[in-house]
Amino acid sequence: MKKWSFLIFAILTLNLASAAHFIVGNVNNAISGEGANGKQIVLWNPINGIEDNLTDTIGPTGNSNTNNVYMIDCELLDNACQVGDEIRIRLLYDSQEVNLSVTGAGYDIAPNMTVNTKPNITSIIVDDSITSPSGQIDLAVASTRTVTCEIIVEEFDSQSLQNPTSEFYYTVQGDPDDNNTHYTNNTCYENTTYGHENETKFICEHKVWYYANPGEWDCFFNIEDNLSFSANSTNSTNINTLLSVGIQNNINYSVDSVDEVSKEITVNITNYGNVMVNISLTSYGNTEGDGLAMDCDTGNISAEHQKFNLTESNPGILTLGQADNLYSNMTSNTVIKKFNLDYRTSEDEESFNNTYWRIYAPPSINGACEGYIIFGASQDPGT
Repeated sequence: MKKWSFLIFAILTLNLASAAHFIVGNVNNAISGEGANGKQIVLWNPINGIEDNLTDTIGPTGNSNTNNVYMIDCELLDNACQVGDEIRIRLLYDSQEVNLSVTGAGYDIAPNMTVNTKPNITSIIVDDSITSPSGQIDLAVASTRTVTCEIIVEEFDSQSLQNPTSEFYYTVQGDPDDNNTHYTNNTCYENTTYGHENETKFICEHKVWYYANPGEWDCFFNIEDNLSFSANSTNSTNINTLLSVGIQNNINYSVDSVDEVSKEITVNITNYGNVMVNISLTSYGNTEGDGLAMDCDTGNISAEHQKFNLTESNPGILTLGQADNLYSNMTSNTVIKKFNLDYRTSEDEESFNNTYWRIYAPPSINGACEGYIIFGASQDPGT
């Protein structure tokens, strides 16, 4: 009988895999109560750059299946981790980072992290130094008024607060500074001893000019902790209308003899308020309502002999009749004249209009003469 023999090759293929090396860490909930679960963790080896990274989700939906825990196998990096490597781990929510050195054990425990609690602004009060009425800003004539934004901030993580910024504005937060509409303060005073241990008070002062627009203004405040978490809040106030005009101290008329009209004197009237104004005028010699322009050593000058033109200069020598035709007469009764003097909008130049004045010296006077003109600002229409 013929015998058959067979040669059989048996091949065994083994799927060999490197041993895992898990990095495990715990992330505590924020003091405010915000949870860690669901937030992302990223792990990388700085030697290879952050582009070679692994991520995990903290909690039951991630690799750990456990509340507040993440777990990442650093062997799965494109450049697998080695014993002695300094691994870096970041909580993406607030950019906290921890480091650990890879050991020869099967896993390593990373330092704990805690979800950061953002700063919390609990109060903003906006006011000036005038106690009544509160919550309103009364500007100072031809000067500045200090407007204070007083802010209370809670910070529960004992993180240092930084970059306090206050904007006081009429238009839009973030606009460039402009004395009519916008002021910024990046050097607010910090009172760390205020309130309980987690509270800080910030005092942000703004020197607001007399010509700041009237109406509703906002104080916006922004603060960061040292993890660059920020908080901001806004409160409103009103800047009240300011009516004020100013002139030079004295008008010195000069006449060579009686029964003459003086040379023309130019008087500029400056708007020291924050709205367009008309002008009110009245004159007196000794007491208001006395019907005079000036009281002299001998005799007096009646109110109607003091004359003004609010729009045009008329230089040269004039007779009384000519002056009466070109100028208006003063009166001891207050009158409001249309003047349309706008408020200041320039950082460099005040807003003013020129006016023109003369006086007639009647034959009955002698010696030096003195009198008073009361200039006032008005929003009434005038004549």
